Amino acid sequence: MRSDLLPARYRIGMLIPSSNTTIEREYYSIMPRDFSFHFDRLSMTALTDEGIKAQAVEVAGASRRLADARMNLMLLCQTAASFWLGGHWDSKTRSAMEEAAGAAALTAAGTLISALRAMSTLRVSIAAPFPKEVGERTIQYMHSNQLEVVASSFLGIRENARIADIPPSAVMELVHAADHRDAQAVVIPGGNMPCMALLDRLEFELGKPVVTTNQAGMWAILSHFRWQGSISECGILLKRMPHCI
Repeated sequence: MRSDLLPARYRIGMLIPSSNTTIEREYYSIMPRDFSFHFDRLSMTALTDEGIKAQAVEVAGASRRLADARMNLMLLCQTAASFWLGGHWDSKTRSAMEEAAGAAALTAAGTLISALRAMSTLRVSIAAPFPKEVGERTIQYMHSNQLEVVASSFLGIRENARIADIPPSAVMELVHAADHRDAQAVVIPGGNMPCMALLDRLEFELGKPVVTTNQAGMWAILSHFRWQGSISECGILLKRMPHCI
């Protein structure tokens, strides 16, 4: 009997940008079979004010659709929306998702902050594919959550679909460019940039944790359900599974 085709214990509702092609692949490849993932897409093709706000208004409707399948947990998989629209929007959106879906909800930006706190991180570098103005909002969001950003590097990409095509060598170069000796960890926001396969190598070369959007989302889901175990070859966060602070 194929155990991977047995019913999952936990159903996770995932809201992702319409132009994202990385999140589904990384979650399906890495997460334990106890979890099944059910996706709805929010219209977003460009990392601009208009593009980000267009998807924001679709969150409640997408959550209601996933409610029909009785989700156990919801996750908004888009850090840039929270960075751009701010912590108050982030909190309101979680509440709207919970009301619409009838389940607890998380946001990707929130899971990044929680993961960094779980590792007692105070100072970070940021490596992201974002355009400059989204990068600046990212730094502001980190500061508002009592995290000092000591260095950053951004690729300046606005078209979200292009982010999925960034080659591994460019991701490696971006992260090394962002690193700083005072940073306790390097944060890689942007769930469409493929980087999970690079984490062990990056952490070995930098000598510190590297935390990504999708990795933090996985950690938060596993932590929410008090999953006992460890996931190898996907960075320190999933290997050690630190508890939330």
